[in-house]
Amino acid sequence: MDSPFASAPQPSPPPKSSHSARLLTALIGIPLVLLVVWLGGAAFRLLCLMLALGALRELQVALGKSERGGGAQLIGIVAYPAVFWAVMRGLSPLFAFAVMGALLTLCVVLSGRASRLNLPSVAVTLLSTLYISLFAFLPVLRAGGRGEIFVLLLFGVWASDTAAYYGGRAFGKTSLSPLSPGKTREGTLCGVFAATFAASLIAGWAHFDISQGLILGLIVAVCAPLGDLVESFWKREMGVKDLGALFPGHGGILDRCDSILFGALGLTLYFAYNAA
Repeated sequence: MDSPFASAPQPSPPPKSSHSARLLTALIGIPLVLLVVWLGGAAFRLLCLMLALGALRELQVALGKSERGGGAQLIGIVAYPAVFWAVMRGLSPLFAFAVMGALLTLCVVLSGRASRLNLPSVAVTLLSTLYISLFAFLPVLRAGGRGEIFVLLLFGVWASDTAAYYGGRAFGKTSLSPLSPGKTREGTLCGVFAATFAASLIAGWAHFDISQGLILGLIVAVCAPLGDLVESFWKREMGVKDLGALFPGHGGILDRCDSILFGALGLTLYFAYNAA
């Protein structure tokens, strides 16, 4: 039996046109994102909400629910503000998740479809809704004038993705996980070092303590590949390469935000723990 951690297949180099589109999108998008992040306030919260709804739509289309996903769409719209409100009020996000589960059950019962309930379909719908609700942690992390923390997150994730990709192509030999055979342990290790280094530099610029900068960098470095693996799980289960095509050369919203979502969650939990 072949080991799931055998030598990873080397990814073929992307077409030149795709690489150019990827670079152009980054050159235009990164300054705009940094501007909105730094401004914060209503503009940033609106951006996060739009990204969350767009990401929910991507999942629904990929799951083949575009014609029958109205209930999930409604719950998804409720999910984002529910989690945001719960966290900002100091409540556990599990409270908001429990409310969403109750709403989903109520929708099924009131629709009269309980007798024809497709449990796997409902489970996927609920999991996708919970996944989308992670967008609520973005404005939570940015709240309280912590724009520099969010900049640290972004640069840490971007450094991780870039180093993992090119490090994997140069040194990758061992597959990281069966969920994503193209990703390697060597590439991931390059990403961890790059994310820690980049986040530490931003922490120094923001006048954080060196030890805290290293901790924040390590949190981003660990959470970023976890988000990438979760995204790979979704795409593998749905049999798609990308969940969308909003960003030329980069894929859809979730293709770009997976690592950021988990990084934001990790940093939010870290600050919540230290504030307790």
